[in-house]
Amino acid sequence: MGDKTLVVIDDDDLVGQLVVEAAHQVGFSASAVQDFEALKQQVEVGEPDVMVLDLVLPNVDGIQVLRFLADRGCKSKIWLLSGFDPKVVQTAERLGVSLGLTIVGALNKPVSVTTLKDELRKHLRESGDFTVHDLEQAITDDNLFVHYQPKVRLSGSGNGEASCGSLTLTVDDAPFEVIGFEALARWRNPHGAMVSPVKFIPVAEHSRMIEPLTQLVFRQVIEALSHWKARGIVLNVAVNISPSTLADLDMPDRLADKANAVGVGPEQIVLEITENSAVTEDPHFMDVLTRFRLKGFGLSLDDFGTGFSSLIQIYRMPFTELKIDRSFVSEMDQNEEAFTIVKSIIDLGHNLGMKVCAEGVETQQSANTLMMLGCDYAQGFYFSRPVPLPDIMRRIATVSEMDVTRRFS
Repeated sequence: MGDKTLVVIDDDDLVGQLVVEAAHQVGFSASAVQDFEALKQQVEVGEPDVMVLDLVLPNVDGIQVLRFLADRGCKSKIWLLSGFDPKVVQTAERLGVSLGLTIVGALNKPVSVTTLKDELRKHLRESGDFTVHDLEQAITDDNLFVHYQPKVRLSGSGNGEASCGSLTLTVDDAPFEVIGFEALARWRNPHGAMVSPVKFIPVAEHSRMIEPLTQLVFRQVIEALSHWKARGIVLNVAVNISPSTLADLDMPDRLADKANAVGVGPEQIVLEITENSAVTEDPHFMDVLTRFRLKGFGLSLDDFGTGFSSLIQIYRMPFTELKIDRSFVSEMDQNEEAFTIVKSIIDLGHNLGMKVCAEGVETQQSANTLMMLGCDYAQGFYFSRPVPLPDIMRRIATVSEMDVTRRFS
């Protein structure tokens, strides 16, 4: 498929050459430009796979460059490069994401060559080229699979109070009760590369394959729940639902029928809808969500805090759970504003009679902070990465011993 391409935009020639050399060593075809006009010419020739963008350039700033790239519908992965105030850089990252750009992260000046090379190697491992036909064939042939990320109880956990006989995982010598999992679709393309869901989910939506993809994931999930139930383990699994499928008024019936057919109660399934998707007055949307609840499914408002929903919309919709977006969770121990937002969301959810789950928990400090704030549930790399079904089944098979705890790796 040829070399991956990289362009670095920095007015400091030494920095540009440093990035280019690191990219060459990793396996990229790389070049450097020093100003906005040169970048525009470069993009006209061909959009690179990766851009490394200095936020401060001659006669223009990085925000103007991001706006230009967004207007072009740029699909490059973008690292921001800056020695500026970290808060300003974080705001620039969020702005880029809100414009529809793929902002991978920020690199601090002076540039760490080791960090840069590690990030570029990660891109090469994860980038999977595919066609719409490849994806359609994978869905048709049932070649996508599900990984499961544990969701743990924080209230009453981590202090030796995990329920006897429950499925637990032990982190830093503390047991946490596993109350369920989030199901995450995974795909290895025909070339053998893992393709990020960030890439293939939008393609599935635009190619009208999101409905069969949702059905595929749902079928694998209810089969897993049925296996666990046969072993005496009653858990719940969260499944992400695309807003485009919520125009289908018959979907609640089909999903409930599939679950009931294998002895799985709809109450074991939580349907996650992103906050941005929920910002709508479409009566069909409210119709479908309400019918899901009437049939017993849980409803979770995902990525809460990043959208534009109003309190009245949250009040009107029959959600049972709020999920705090990872961007706030990852910053709350260093950023007072992020901490305040997390605390406010937890209080809001509880005052509205909902459970609250925090995503993206990566440190013990974050877990402790969330427990102190009274957050109900959490998930993230601190507890476990998403794992394949066989790994979970091996651990669940030992739960009948009642006193066994297992660490998910």
